Amino acid sequence: MTFGSGGSSVVGSPLFDFFNDPPALTSAFCLIAYRFCYLSILCVLLGYVQFFDLGLWVPVVSLRLGHIDYLSFYAVPRNFRLLEELERGEKGIGDGTVSYGMDDGDDIYMRSWTGTIIGPHNTVHEGRIYQLKLFCDKDYPEKPPSVRFHSRINMTCVNHETGVVEPKKFGLLANWQREYTMEDILTQLKKEMAVPHNRKLVQPPEGTYF
Repeated sequence: MTFGSGGSSVVGSPLFDFFNDPPALTSAFCLIAYRFCYLSILCVLLGYVQFFDLGLWVPVVSLRLGHIDYLSFYAVPRNFRLLEELERGEKGIGDGTVSYGMDDGDDIYMRSWTGTIIGPHNTVHEGRIYQLKLFCDKDYPEKPPSVRFHSRINMTCVNHETGVVEPKKFGLLANWQREYTMEDILTQLKKEMAVPHNRKLVQPPEGTYF
């Protein structure tokens, strides 16, 4: 078949031969992929110091294509994660018995948070409103936030003098995974209020604080 004036044929042309040569196409693809991966890695490495200062997480994933290993970097900003949690907290969670929000809207690191739990039914905590303080350091969510009850409460996982939720006595903090959230912490604490060894414990006067 011929195309264009003069009946010139594309068959046998260098372009035609290239697209009909699988090894040539493979080599070209590998070259493009190599350059793309190189630029991606360079960009991440150049920005890593900035990411580190902002407390961001940069996991490394190894992809194997044929006999060639490629490294792909995916930077997950810490603050993006917290913004997602903030948005969810502002929209309301479940039946409204658990909520949380930022303490200081000007804190660019989004570290200090206040949580609220309304005590579960059929327990000594029923109807009580408990206020908690959560602190997400720069290594969050790789490591859990520190959690402290501001409202006085008597629970086996809470230090009776400081109100701190002790990680060794609270499974979710002891076995923390980066997928867990502040919502998970508050929800699990509410469940802990209803377990047999907590649901009937004598409580401090309502409205008192640590």
